[in-house]
Amino acid sequence: MHVCCAMVHAMDWDMLQVFSAVARTGTLQGASKQLSVDRTTVGRRLGSLERRLGVSLFHRNRDGLTLTDEGRRALEHASRMETEARALLATATPEHEVVGTVRLAATEAMAPFLVEHGLLQLVERHPGLCLELLGGNQRLDLTKGEADLALRLDPLRGADLKARCVNRSRVAVFASRGYLSAHGPVKSISALAGHRVVLPGGELAGLPEGRWLGAQRGVVPVFVSNSFPALVMAGTKGHGLVAVTTSWAAREPELQHLFDVPNLPPRATWLVSSVAASKRPAVAAVAKFIAEQFALATRPT
Repeated sequence: MHVCCAMVHAMDWDMLQVFSAVARTGTLQGASKQLSVDRTTVGRRLGSLERRLGVSLFHRNRDGLTLTDEGRRALEHASRMETEARALLATATPEHEVVGTVRLAATEAMAPFLVEHGLLQLVERHPGLCLELLGGNQRLDLTKGEADLALRLDPLRGADLKARCVNRSRVAVFASRGYLSAHGPVKSISALAGHRVVLPGGELAGLPEGRWLGAQRGVVPVFVSNSFPALVMAGTKGHGLVAVTTSWAAREPELQHLFDVPNLPPRATWLVSSVAASKRPAVAAVAKFIAEQFALATRPT
């Protein structure tokens, strides 16, 4: 029997969750943490599923588990089943009940901002709600249920996705008061030569403001990192000039605005969800709260 057809009859909900989690994380331990189930149970359920289907869903090696051809076909089917299950849950849950787990993906920089601005107040307001904040610069696939909501710098548009812009902010070059006191003022782009700069690297190396700042004649790179909070902290502590959005710099009183990065449009922040997830009252409540907090954080004073 074809593996996708067999799954309809052989896979119960627990097995579906385990299989999908192992496929996402690549390890039994990763799936265990994601599902809050012990590693032995994950392995037992996965093994039981493979025996029922009569196929190996994963190649086992020292680096983890990778999908076989049968496993990839099975995952496509499992993802559709998960989408339907989430849609069913949304229709079965009364609108006033904000309960269950909501998985929110955000960049490393945005994650502490959300906590700082009262994200956990939602749990106080809705005791049946559990928030799982996934901080990192790696993009998660919302259509496969890797997260319910995502805050990203691009809208991740697609037929099964909903996106709304929650913030737009100019991108500018900043320096700390201490740096300017020690190294002198920087009144124009032409005055950048000889000044120290901190630059994004790794998966952040493609940011246009970082490429622009690093390409200016005579600048001296002293620190490169794929951690945006680390870059901002380096700028705040006076180690060099840093290019960031004005909304982020507003959180750091020590940083002084020098000038906007030329020819760069305002940076948009997008709140994205799958259509199915957005129908859940809990997801809708979290999305509403996030949009409100971004509006408050960027409101002129």
